[in-house]
Amino acid sequence: MHTPCGEINISLPFLGYQNISNALAASALSFALKIPLKKIKAGLSETPLVSRRLESIILEPNKILIDDTYNSNVSSMISAIKVLEKMPGYKILVTGDMAELGENSVLYHKMIGNTANLSKINKIFSIGNISNQITMVFNNGKHFYNKKKLCKSLKYFFLKKEKITILIKGSRSAKMEEIVEELIKESKKKC
Repeated sequence: MHTPCGEINISLPFLGYQNISNALAASALSFALKIPLKKIKAGLSETPLVSRRLESIILEPNKILIDDTYNSNVSSMISAIKVLEKMPGYKILVTGDMAELGENSVLYHKMIGNTANLSKINKIFSIGNISNQITMVFNNGKHFYNKKKLCKSLKYFFLKKEKITILIKGSRSAKMEEIVEELIKESKKKC
């Protein structure tokens, strides 16, 4: 970070470019309040992670699960796609419905599918009443009607791929954390 008083390197403990803007805003306010750069750095470096918000979980070497099940809307879904495409290995986005989008909900879900088509995501799995619109538009998507079958497919890819990153996202009502918990439980069985 460059300031009139000097520059300092800061490592943020969380994923996502959108968090850089938040960190810069907090830094600017802190700087205006004459807080020393070292304290700003310490504060940002020690910022606690919010559970289920782009939370990176290493299940095995080269096998990453990103839990972003806290909530979902159009902008956070686009941010999640940007995070996933920068991750290593085969990339799978698992999405539930984005709730409370109103009369344009189908259009917004299709827009996410189109956005994902422009990314480096390899596969999308969806579950829910509207999220099938994402997988209908995406070139390599599959919609599921129950979480048990979705988890079975995820486990297959998890075992098959040497390097894989799976990002799971959906609105609270979709209860996507159940999929995260199942994958973690399955990973622990292998130990």
